[in-house]
Amino acid sequence: MNPKLSDDTVAGLPLSLGRAELLEEIMSTPVLDDRPAPTVRDERRPRGWLVPAAAAAVVAVLAAGTAWWAGSTGRAPESTPPVAAVPEPGSFRVVLDAPGWTIESAYEDSKNHSGEVGYVRGDASLQVNWYPASNYEDRFEDRRHITDPPSDGTPVEVLGLTGSMWAYSADDHTTILPVEERHFLEVRGSGMDQEEYLALLGQLRPVDVAGFDAALPEEFVAQSERGDAIGAILDEIAATAGRALPAGVSRSSVSSDQSDPYQLGAEVTGQVACAWVRQYAEARDAGDQDLAQQAVDVMATSRDWPVLDRMDRTGDWPESIWEISDRIAAGDVPEDYTQWLGCER
Repeated sequence: MNPKLSDDTVAGLPLSLGRAELLEEIMSTPVLDDRPAPTVRDERRPRGWLVPAAAAAVVAVLAAGTAWWAGSTGRAPESTPPVAAVPEPGSFRVVLDAPGWTIESAYEDSKNHSGEVGYVRGDASLQVNWYPASNYEDRFEDRRHITDPPSDGTPVEVLGLTGSMWAYSADDHTTILPVEERHFLEVRGSGMDQEEYLALLGQLRPVDVAGFDAALPEEFVAQSERGDAIGAILDEIAATAGRALPAGVSRSSVSSDQSDPYQLGAEVTGQVACAWVRQYAEARDAGDQDLAQQAVDVMATSRDWPVLDRMDRTGDWPESIWEISDRIAAGDVPEDYTQWLGCER
């Protein structure tokens, strides 16, 4: 399937975290012969989605700019990732306590143990990311190529840890912190000078999962509220389409770990659409015209699903669902629909 690849559409696709970061990097990386990093994807609010993109103020990371996937050629750290003292479970998360800053987007990928949260204040932004320890060496090596010649960055003390900071430009910095709790943090600040960036990093504080949820804006969905939120979306779809899911597909199979309401809506509607497209494809192949038509009819109602109506005001994800609805109505099942819709979560 060949979707429209405008900047907004790319930002709004429900892709995996890795693909999302790569797309964002392509769109925002400085010309350095190397690759950059994600977000501002990275608004991963599908208005850019995630790219596909959950959590509230996040990540305790050092100061400054990210090279977002700068080319991976060059030496890797000579030793294994630095490991800090093991803190309380979940304390690899951090929140930002700074006046005037608000969470604009969030994304979490529990499968890959990574995620991000985007803060904004006017034209300035702070992107906080967390990744599994296994990604540390590659990411650190990528960031080394932000500078020419490559360097290990400037040592920066943040949250009691010594990280490495690099500058993309005078108002764009990123910092990587040592591995802790099997994760490491990276924070990128844009639209502010180094002094402002470092001061902002000093206003990060570690939290557990409950503290993380408590820091989310009211419109975001805390972990304890997620089941009800998913159920409400399925109820809306059922009220519009007559049923939310095909026979044999239980509501309990629909899940999401997203806190951002847009990301949550994208994952839930993606799974619902996957189930119906799968029914259509199997029924068509089996020659069962009734089941195939049922799938076409339900998907045709997607233009009236309340959740997609809300999402369409701020992002492009609904167009993905509607385009696939049109495709199966025309008898065509896109070969890559499972990737497009995020079926294999």
